[in-house]
Amino acid sequence: MPGKKKAPVTTAGGERRWPAMLGLLALAVLLGWFWHNPLLFPLRILVVLFHELGHAVVAVTTGGEVLSIGLSPDEGGLCVTRGGWRFLILNGGYLGSLVFGVVLLLLAHARGAARGIIAALGLLILGASLGLVRPLVSFGFAYGVLAGLALLACGLRAPVVVNWWLLRLLGVFSVLYALLDVRDDVFGPAGGGSSDAIMLAAMTHVPALVWGGAWILAGLALLVLLRRRLA
Repeated sequence: MPGKKKAPVTTAGGERRWPAMLGLLALAVLLGWFWHNPLLFPLRILVVLFHELGHAVVAVTTGGEVLSIGLSPDEGGLCVTRGGWRFLILNGGYLGSLVFGVVLLLLAHARGAARGIIAALGLLILGASLGLVRPLVSFGFAYGVLAGLALLACGLRAPVVVNWWLLRLLGVFSVLYALLDVRDDVFGPAGGGSSDAIMLAAMTHVPALVWGGAWILAGLALLVLLRRRLA
């Protein structure tokens, strides 16, 4: 008596995942190519804020406090903290940007919840700007409030598909920032200026290039580990 035929193994999930992964890669390449385009300026400032919030979160979780966050139109940022573990706080900026981006991409899987997620992100940006970004009369404060209100309005009023694409866009952009800004700050022509890597080098006597390389490798490793969950 012949045995039962085995059901064919389906790869439908994998087949559906590939277009999404290729779409994210295409978006990343497109954003990377036009990284310094003036049209992307608002997004670059937003991920600078993510970077500074990364410092802030680590400061608070290690027992410190956040005194203020500053943003400047030349895409610079500053997080003034007191107490906490300075070593981890300095690492929290670029790694925080990476984590922000990865979390947004993971949340994008809940497509139906995209409006609520964007609205919540808007409230987070608005609250952080009102509570932490200083001085009150400054580019950073005005930008943070306007960006928070814009995201909140988009989450409340725009269609789900618009919010879903915005969620993916912000996720990819934040991940790219965590990688490309390290490249520019540490390995680029301006690498001799003040940066998290320079301050870590002064603290640990480990060269800034090593810290920059470690952040890039950590970011790439995280992306490889989560590649199946990000698309």
